[in-house]
Amino acid sequence: MKLNIKNEYDELKKILLGSVREEYLNQQNELIEILNKYKVEVYKTDFCEDTKYQMFVRDPFVVIDDKIILCNMKEDIRKKELNTINQLLTEIDSSKVIKVDDDIYLEGGDIIIHNDVIFVGQNGGRTNDKGIDFLKDTFKNKYNIIPLNMINPDSYISWIHLDCLFNPISNDTVILYPEGFDEKTLNLINTFFPNLIAVNKKEQEELATNVISLGNNTIVMQNRHKRIINILKKRGFKVEELYNYNSISEVGYSRCLTCPLERK
Repeated sequence: MKLNIKNEYDELKKILLGSVREEYLNQQNELIEILNKYKVEVYKTDFCEDTKYQMFVRDPFVVIDDKIILCNMKEDIRKKELNTINQLLTEIDSSKVIKVDDDIYLEGGDIIIHNDVIFVGQNGGRTNDKGIDFLKDTFKNKYNIIPLNMINPDSYISWIHLDCLFNPISNDTVILYPEGFDEKTLNLINTFFPNLIAVNKKEQEELATNVISLGNNTIVMQNRHKRIINILKKRGFKVEELYNYNSISEVGYSRCLTCPLERK
């Protein structure tokens, strides 16, 4: 199987979804219908009885360039999810599979690829400094690894993942929650993305940043984010709207539910 992910917004060709319990099928099927419409080849993990979070397939698996990273999850309940793609791994050259060591915490929701740069969430609730160092050691010859310092001024609880706050949707445009970063980090982000679409606190809580790009300026996001959808359309983006978003509590959405395997 060919793996190829160099950013978050090139045309999507193959994607991995998590197997879900029956109560989440309507939501996933709605997403699959959109993926089918755009001729995206869909793969699914095996079902795992021992976790209730395997629909969030972005966290244990992430493709960077032509490699798939098997992450080390911080929560013990999620570690068994790594065994749900054993069959898929038989289709991938073993030299392209990288497993994170057990003493390192690294999760896909904190990893965002932007051509020759990998942004990684810093000071969040999951990925630790060893995880950032792992990315630097593994990809130092090809990517510039840039930690983005996340802050949560409204709570003593750290943000779970970077994609709850920040998500590039084109080479120069990013959806983000400005209050989730310090001024230095915001200035850094702005050097890469001059076009910012800022979400407010309520929109962040409803995961307005957590979108998936199908390529060609086409975005999949929740229907309830009317203000952001209107901004996107005015800026030339096409939006495929999802309506079945109430079945999963506010802990993850479009990006969390998908692990892209190949973009054109």
